[in-house]
Amino acid sequence: MESKTEQLAESGAFEKYREIHKSYLDLLFQTDNEEAKLEILKRLIFLNWYSLLEPSCFTGVEDLDGSIIFDSYSILNDYLANSKIDAEFKWMLSYYSCWDYTILAFSENKLGALTKFVKEVDTSILHAPKKQLPKGTMSNRGQMGIYWISCGI
Repeated sequence: MESKTEQLAESGAFEKYREIHKSYLDLLFQTDNEEAKLEILKRLIFLNWYSLLEPSCFTGVEDLDGSIIFDSYSILNDYLANSKIDAEFKWMLSYYSCWDYTILAFSENKLGALTKFVKEVDTSILHAPKKQLPKGTMSNRGQMGIYWISCGI
C-alpha cells in the first residue's frame, strides 16, 4: 500500500484529483443549467465521501481541500432544504450516510438539513438499488460512475 501511495503521489494522480475536485466546484458556480448543477454536485459529494472512505492507494484521491468539501456540503444542504435533489441523489446520499463520519464532521452544528438527513438514514439496510436503474445510467460519469458500476448498479 505504501509503495502504491508513493507511485500515485509521484505520478501526480493525487494532485490531479484535487484539481478535478476544485474544477467541479468552479463549474457548479459557472453554470446556470440546473440539471448540470445537480450532476456536478453528485460528483463533488461522491469525491468527498470516497476520499474519506477508501484508502488513497486504491482510489487515487487524497487530501481534498476541506474548504471545497464544506462548500459542496453547504450547497447540498441548501438543495436538501429546498427539495432540489432527485431520487438518484437521495439513494446515493443515503448510501454515503451509512458512513456518517464522512459527512457529519463537516455538517454537524453547521448544516441542519444535511445533518438531519444523515442522522435519519436507517443504516441497517442497503440503500443502493441493485439492478434497478436503466442500463448505462452510470456510464460516462467519471470515478463516481466507475464506483457504482463496480457495485452492480
